[in-house]
Amino acid sequence: MTTDRLPELLAPAGSPDALRAAVEAGADAVYFGAARFSARMRARNFGEEELADALSLLRAYGVRSYITVNTCLRGVELTDVLDTVRFLYEAGADALIVADLGAAAAIRARYPALPLHASTQLSCASAEDARALAALGFSRMVCPRELSREQISALCAASPIGIEMFLHGAHCVSYSGQCLFSFAMGGRSGNRGECAQPCRLPYKLSGEDVGASDYPLSLRDLSLAEHIEEILSLGVASLKIEGRQKSAGYVYGVTKIYRTLLDERRNARRDEVERLAALFSRGGFTDGYFRARFGHMLGRRRPEDADADGPSFGGLTRKIPVRAVLRVQSGEPITLSLTAGERTVTAAGELPQPARTVPLDDETARRSIAKFGGTPYALAAFTAAVGDGLFVTPAALNALRRDAVSALSAPPVRPAPSDGAPVLASSPSAAEDGERILFTAQFLSPQQIPPEAEDFFDEIYLPLARAEKGRGVLLPPFMPDGSVRAAEKALPALAPSSLLAHTPGQLALARRLGIRAGASMRMNLWNDLAAGTLLSLGAAFLTPSPELPLGAVRAIRGPKALLAYGRIPLLTTIRCAISDGGASCS
Repeated sequence: MTTDRLPELLAPAGSPDALRAAVEAGADAVYFGAARFSARMRARNFGEEELADALSLLRAYGVRSYITVNTCLRGVELTDVLDTVRFLYEAGADALIVADLGAAAAIRARYPALPLHASTQLSCASAEDARALAALGFSRMVCPRELSREQISALCAASPIGIEMFLHGAHCVSYSGQCLFSFAMGGRSGNRGECAQPCRLPYKLSGEDVGASDYPLSLRDLSLAEHIEEILSLGVASLKIEGRQKSAGYVYGVTKIYRTLLDERRNARRDEVERLAALFSRGGFTDGYFRARFGHMLGRRRPEDADADGPSFGGLTRKIPVRAVLRVQSGEPITLSLTAGERTVTAAGELPQPARTVPLDDETARRSIAKFGGTPYALAAFTAAVGDGLFVTPAALNALRRDAVSALSAPPVRPAPSDGAPVLASSPSAAEDGERILFTAQFLSPQQIPPEAEDFFDEIYLPLARAEKGRGVLLPPFMPDGSVRAAEKALPALAPSSLLAHTPGQLALARRLGIRAGASMRMNLWNDLAAGTLLSLGAAFLTPSPELPLGAVRAIRGPKALLAYGRIPLLTTIRCAISDGGASCS
């Protein structure tokens, strides 16, 4: 629903300097990663001490903190993840951005009070997905960059959880979570935060209707600065700037421009778009997905762009105004209350003493309390209630001020972690159950199926658009709300023997229609807890990620489907790379 309240402006931070730049520029929230388990492992990221300092700083400025734990995880890593989460929970992180359903289940069981945001790496695109995520404990879903404005609007209207959309920054040519290109090219998994960006390299394509670009996979950066007025009508909860590998100058410059546009509720002028391009671009910007026009989206970094990564960031200069109330009365400890924004804290000190010479007065007390030094605070108002003939040493007043300032930025008091474990469905493997091994195959059309395949395979899957009655159905990997409604209408007539589902929402759709469904390789299944989650959603069988070694596949319990032969899709796109967006691939 459209409201008068502005959506959150969410800025990236790949380093402490970039985090301070985001705060200075007016971000409502900042997302950043710990040293491990972050989808941008090439970013500077934050060690434990830096994380604690960053969370304290953001709390002081009233800026929300979202920590990325958004890589796929092996089962042996879940204990380490929970150790990291424990630290973040105690240090006061506002939410975690999570991409692994097993990690989400473990975190939810141990820390039910800690909000979870579903990363775009989960490839969820519909209200059906959002409802499934809500049932798993998520409070927000980061939707794909590939959604159009109409699709985003429909999603926001039907979603039970908040929707976050991308506003500015780099595009992946593939749906997030559906790219195996870097892993296949050199073993660096994009699902593990190690992407080598082979899509940015030059390639030659051959055949009819081939686009002319030497960089057919490299997309321009997204910029929706000229669509702010439309975006404000969509009902999104958060607007996300991409760029955790960018400089502090870039973060400050981009965040500042969008802060101005949102506050003034207007689209960018031409000079503001040019300033954004000067900070960073790949031959300009694109809004192709937002407008559902997929041509002219290609772009690469040019020689003249090489040094255009933004000015140096001069440091955090903003101060937080504080109202102070000092009470000094005979026979009771001195107290100081500080109010910053909506938060008020009170610190107590020693008992005041009778004055031997000059008693404490309001102005002397104010000078001591106003010495906020290198903290984020500045005294805006001061009130004192000082009894007659009393004295407090400057050292005591300074200690009182320090205690109150520490309390202002202290982590929130949270419930103790739960000792519970995730309660998930489980199922024996086919071998344990004594069942014979089944052989299945996927084809793109009925015409591709040879007679030998009909005799050999127990199950044959065809894409929904070319499905035949009674066969298995392969759902599209990308299903916004309109596609979900179309599938819901078409599937009962097809009466498929089984479905291959790629998202939690697709599993929920199959369950609602009473159709047996398996979890495809696109679920990025890496661990046993994620397997239990998918089984609890109704999956009849599970396909581990093709990135996993055999030993890790063995560690996943349940009825498994293993990829034995065939071409694995390295990229999954909504625009045709061959024709440069001119037509859909078939």
